[in-house]
Amino acid sequence: MADFNEAWQRHRSGLRPIGNLLHHDRAEHWIRFHSLPLSKRFADTQSEQQILLARQNVLAAEVLGEAPCWLVQSQWVTPPTTIDVADSLDKFRVSREYGLHHAFQFMAEETLWNVHAGLTHWADRQFDTLLLEIADEQVAPTLWMSSANGAIFAPYDGGVDLFLSDQSMVGSLKEAHPDWLPRSPTWL
Repeated sequence: MADFNEAWQRHRSGLRPIGNLLHHDRAEHWIRFHSLPLSKRFADTQSEQQILLARQNVLAAEVLGEAPCWLVQSQWVTPPTTIDVADSLDKFRVSREYGLHHAFQFMAEETLWNVHAGLTHWADRQFDTLLLEIADEQVAPTLWMSSANGAIFAPYDGGVDLFLSDQSMVGSLKEAHPDWLPRSPTWL
């Protein structure tokens, strides 16, 4: 998918499209928010699921805006002689369900990854089912990237990593949502 390739190279050249790898690679303008109060990792009740969804929808809307954005899923390639129990869980179904197309490959710690992407628009509550699947570790690493400025919304089990277009946006989001920030400085 040439368009996503071009967008990724323009905004995030040399980086790998998985939230924790972006952080590891020191992508600029990073901030992390937790999805639940007191930095709780998993939602155990419907009430907690609603808190998680409310926080993530607010952050995604603030980061992605109304411009088109890329929905991106990175899928590991299991070596031919290896049995990976995760493969049987169909963690890659997002690519089919959302019509994502192969964009490129990259290596990370001797694992080959295929990146699939498709252009979409963020809309409040549109991706709730997918957000809950990400929070419950039911799908492969999935993120959204703004086509306008390359800002990234990367949810994971426990929260959201954001990679923003400029440092002022980091400060604005910290001020807007101080209670959602991790309580431990080691998570910052």
